[in-house]
Amino acid sequence: MTGLALMLCVVTGCFSDTRYKQGTGDKPSQVTSINSGPLIGSQGLVTRIDTRTVQSKVFETSDLPQALVLSVHGKCEFSTNHTSFAVLKAGQVFLEGAVIRTGEGARADLFFRRIGTTVRLQADTEIGLAKMTRIMNGSTPVFETLLDVRAGRIFTVVRSLVAGSTLEIKNAAGRAVVEGGGGKGRYIITADGTHVTDKNSAVPLKVIGETGVTIITPGQRFSAKDGKVFSLNPSDAVQELIHFDELDALTEQLMPPEK
Repeated sequence: MTGLALMLCVVTGCFSDTRYKQGTGDKPSQVTSINSGPLIGSQGLVTRIDTRTVQSKVFETSDLPQALVLSVHGKCEFSTNHTSFAVLKAGQVFLEGAVIRTGEGARADLFFRRIGTTVRLQADTEIGLAKMTRIMNGSTPVFETLLDVRAGRIFTVVRSLVAGSTLEIKNAAGRAVVEGGGGKGRYIITADGTHVTDKNSAVPLKVIGETGVTIITPGQRFSAKDGKVFSLNPSDAVQELIHFDELDALTEQLMPPEK
């Protein structure tokens, strides 16, 4: 199997994504699997992939935006037809249109290729990969990503969103936007409209809602219900820091080495 095909082996077959270009050809399946050997198991329903083994394969593949499942804790599921759900496993790779959800007491970590972003779905969370596109700005590729948080809460760490690219996260408050080119960002976003920008973020979070635009600077929390911005509670910040540090470490392991 070639280096291009080594990473992507479709659950129902294999495809060569050299046939697919934005707006032309047949779109590949929305879920694939990395052929990186056995998954590493732990107690209970826990699977994770060895990021040291996967790193080189992640960056040898096509330029298609993809979401790689890094780890699964507890009962988690996915759907590519918005009707039936199947068991989510570490090593699966999703394209635009997939839906991922976690059960009670469960969580899952996703790595979004090409935009250097890791997302943790907390328990009882559902997100849709509403938009994952790559367009050319002259000779530079830029990426537009939209995640639809339908239930629950996500932690997000952005490390290398290139200038011109955007990460948008939709919830009850509207859309939270992270614009590329400004450095690292760490955020918490809930389906009901709560947004947090971690104090260690370099990039503020911009929330676009019905009443206008709200900028959430590092160390602040915004509640759509109250329509106000507050400083983070120190006790909450300690617990949140643990999740952020774990995601930071995962993202750093999967980023391509600097030349």
